[in-house]
Amino acid sequence: MEKKKRIQKSLEKALSFEGYISFIEKLHLENKATSFQDNEEFFAYSKLGLTRMLRIFKKTKLSPDILLKVKSIAKKQTWLIITESWCGDASQTVPIIAKIANLNAQIELKIVLRDSNKALMKHYLTNGSESIPILVVLDKNLEERIRWGPRPGPAQKKVLAYKARKEPKTPYNELSTELQKWYNKDGGFLTQTEILEIIQWTT
Repeated sequence: MEKKKRIQKSLEKALSFEGYISFIEKLHLENKATSFQDNEEFFAYSKLGLTRMLRIFKKTKLSPDILLKVKSIAKKQTWLIITESWCGDASQTVPIIAKIANLNAQIELKIVLRDSNKALMKHYLTNGSESIPILVVLDKNLEERIRWGPRPGPAQKKVLAYKARKEPKTPYNELSTELQKWYNKDGGFLTQTEILEIIQWTT
């Protein structure tokens, strides 16, 4: 019950994908990201992420299987995404999720910020960490049906392998570069595939 109340509270200040993009653009006019707002590095990540999100949303072609399955959804759903503008994984996957959600008016996509919703994020930890993005699929009564995230399976394996390494580790930005290369090569295919799989459980 506590989780549902936190979901409801977060949804009160949630943004649509378009609203989220607009919010980031306004922050960028002040040289800020959605959090860590005094950190120039996070602002740089946020600028890169915005450019990437807009490009991916425009250019991604959804698979015939996704088109068919999503358009067949007949029951109202809310897709809640927990994210931040500077997150590299989110910049690759959130625009694809948004494009999928746009296929059917029964799906209402809502985006909330992780660092502004700490109480909610506690319910969606990944191996104890606040990894994002997280997609939560809710039914019309805001009951959770299934969750996805923070990244497609192969990318998550790369992160887990990195965390399991003993010292000394390579810098995390090298892992981030490796992940972005993987995303670019994959072209959103596995994000679509995994979202299709969770849709099977919610319709």
